[in-house]
Amino acid sequence: MRAGVCVGILACLLALTGGAAAQSNALYFSPDLTAEFTAPSAFDGLYAGVLLGPISARKNNFNMQGAEIRPEIGGVVGWNQPVAPGVVLGAEVQATVATDFSNSAYLRAMALARLGFAAGDNTLFYLLGGAGRMGEGWAFEAGMGAEVMVTPNMAMRLEAAGIGQLGPAPNGNDIPAISAMRVTSGAIWQLDGGPAATTFNTGPMTDFSGLYAGINIGGLTDPQFNFYDDYGHGWHLSRFEMGGLAGYNHALGDMLRAGAEVQLGANFDTSGDAGLDALALARIGVVPTPGVLAYAAAGVGMVEATGAYAFGGGVEYALWGKTALRGEGLLLGRMDGAPGLTGVTGSTTSKVTIGTVWHFD
Repeated sequence: MRAGVCVGILACLLALTGGAAAQSNALYFSPDLTAEFTAPSAFDGLYAGVLLGPISARKNNFNMQGAEIRPEIGGVVGWNQPVAPGVVLGAEVQATVATDFSNSAYLRAMALARLGFAAGDNTLFYLLGGAGRMGEGWAFEAGMGAEVMVTPNMAMRLEAAGIGQLGPAPNGNDIPAISAMRVTSGAIWQLDGGPAATTFNTGPMTDFSGLYAGINIGGLTDPQFNFYDDYGHGWHLSRFEMGGLAGYNHALGDMLRAGAEVQLGANFDTSGDAGLDALALARIGVVPTPGVLAYAAAGVGMVEATGAYAFGGGVEYALWGKTALRGEGLLLGRMDGAPGLTGVTGSTTSKVTIGTVWHFD
């Protein structure tokens, strides 16, 4: 079920970006692999919107009562400032109320900074981080999201973030780790109207060869407890995952690519437990059409200080220039073959992520 949540998020983001791809095939897959783009004027100036989504929190950390997983609803006000072609800085304030529809509700109020990267005229991928109040305590927050303009002045947003305790908890239950996570959708309105757009040349589109690096976000699901034993709180079968990656692709002709990649991620759940996972992967891929890379990957690494093997694959889609959107799914198992807490062995743990990759070819 938890893996389904991650796959659903990936599907939503791919569907959202589909509007940008449909603008012009020549724009994204032109024969000479160059493109002129209009700067994302919609992501400029004052905006406001409404937010809705699920949040899961370890109640004791924030001195709350009621259900750990519940819906939250609220609003956001912020400002975007383009600072370079395709790069947007911004700040916003989010205020939401999470309720279990009984007598229990709590407030989340966060001041967040954003760093965004445009993907064509109507799509923005961004990182966010900040601090504020969560329940009866102070908290920090970090995550990633995407916005897609659906009208000249309105965007749809999908965002995921982890939240951690900042300072002592009111009840003394101090766990200095991520202890809440949320997946939030939203409708955002540009309040300054549509300023005149400017154009810039993205340069040649990547051919998926050479060095690359990126960031990703997603989830680790471990239903048989092969690597995790923190099953007492919240989304106990899944962990929120965010991290980075770097690698190299070697071109074996026009279509084939072979390479190696290293991934490092921080994972955490609402029990306050957190850890690191690191994987070294070999990859083999094919470029069926300019701007698209489909690949298989396999390798070894460490998850929760336990030796692990991994195999799976993914797809990269060149949004513009050297920037690509990636979706990836991996299955993981223990190198020692030991069963999980349920007595089941094998590759029953999954890691599903989405991310942005910058190619330096």
